[in-house]
This record gives sequence, C-alpha cells and structure tokens, in this order.
Amino acid sequence: MNYEIEVRDIEPIRVAYIRYQGIAIEANKVFPKVFQSVRGKTNGAPFFSYLFMNPESRIGEMELCVPTAEIPVGNGIEVKEMPRIKAVCVTHIGSYETLNNAYAEIDRYTAENGLQLMPPFREVFIKGPGMMLKGNPEKYVTEILFPIQEG
Repeated sequence: MNYEIEVRDIEPIRVAYIRYQGIAIEANKVFPKVFQSVRGKTNGAPFFSYLFMNPESRIGEMELCVPTAEIPVGNGIEVKEMPRIKAVCVTHIGSYETLNNAYAEIDRYTAENGLQLMPPFREVFIKGPGMMLKGNPEKYVTEILFPIQEG
C-alpha cells in the first residue's frame, strides 16, 4: 500500500475514556464499556491513545477514547480534553495485522525530515469492526496520528 503522509494540526477534542494496561488487541474487550457509558452518543471517530507501547510484546498502556459531549455513566469512565497537537498523520486501509507497515512509513518519513515524535500517539478507527458484525478487515480505515515536537 502506498501511504500519503502529512503533518496536520489536530484540534482539541473532549473524550470519555478508560485507562487500559495490557495486550493491545485485548483492549477491544474493554472498549465497549466506554460506548455504553455515553449511551452510544459520539461526535467523532473513536481512538486509542497510546501512552506507552512495547513493539515486540504489544503490551502497553493506553486510553480508550470516544469523542462525546455526554457525561459518562459507569465504572471507571472519565472525561478529559485532548490537547491541540501538530502530528504526522497517515491513513491505513486494511486489517490491523498490517498496521506495522504504516508505522514503518512514519519512521521513514520522520527520519528523512528530522522530526521528533512525541507520545501519546493515536490510532483513530474511521472504519472498523462494528459492535455486532466484524465487517471486512481489508476495508478497515485507521488513521495514525503521531505528535511531533515543535520548534
């Protein structure tokens, strides 16, 4: 897949979230709690905000975020404002198993352009598996946003 990488300003966004520590792919079992807490009322694409990730073990610490204006009701769901960031952005189309290709492209781009990446980075799920049906993984759309240090 050919990736188009761009540097964009990402606006601040209010999210309901739950903190998760463990294997990244297991986070999908916890994520529905956030949607339930806001009764499914979202105003943007849900995303994982990775505070730390071990690339080998795929064990990390993240916040599972759902943009919403709602006040969440439920255990452990909090609200916060994600700050404005300048980020390297790339859109990946396909299954989550091939996301590493997009990360490799970000690494190449940042090295070529002398950019410094800063955590936390985000995986924004533009189109993914639904709550009931898995859909076609080849048609999943995931945007990766990696904040860069400015100046």
